[in-house]
Amino acid sequence: MLYYLIFYGVDMLLWSAALVLILAVIVLVSGHRLSLAQKIWILVLALYLAAVYNVAGAPELPYIYPNFNVNLIPFLDIRSDVCAYLINSGLNIILFMPLGFILPLLWSRFRSRKRILLTGFLFSLAIELSQLLNYRITDVDDLIMNSLGAWLGYELVMFLHRRSSKGLLLSSADSGRRQLTVIVFTVVLVMFALRPYITAWVAEIML
Repeated sequence: MLYYLIFYGVDMLLWSAALVLILAVIVLVSGHRLSLAQKIWILVLALYLAAVYNVAGAPELPYIYPNFNVNLIPFLDIRSDVCAYLINSGLNIILFMPLGFILPLLWSRFRSRKRILLTGFLFSLAIELSQLLNYRITDVDDLIMNSLGAWLGYELVMFLHRRSSKGLLLSSADSGRRQLTVIVFTVVLVMFALRPYITAWVAEIML
């Protein structure tokens, strides 16, 4: 068990390092002047999105198995097991709260409830649609709970901002659309196309 934990730890460390390195190069080449706080939060956002990609079981390049297992009826599973449904819903809400927290913290474009709800919905929709390419279930309930989580994260950061004497939100000359697009593209590139080969390489050495 300990050996496998070390294996997964090394694997996670390597693909995280690859993600951070690629983003660092992009920031250097782009010539954008970012504060230290902005750089840190951009890296946190990228690592968070990569973790969501991993936890949600989004597809990887060598392992694409179309499986159109879809549930479009809201709250259907609550009838079979209320406790399990509530736990799963709570985890989905928690999973997307950082998205609603970090985006308005970084960029003024996302400092509205409607925009953060739409963004959370679109991110969740992208994940759910990607699960048509693997063994996971595409579920409308996940879409609802993830969007709710993004909204709660937004409410939390705005509440903390109002309570902070110096303010919590960072100022940025960029609206966030272009920077977020680059971050998402980099995360998908690493997790979809690069990470499977990193994992295979680590497995060949350690297992």
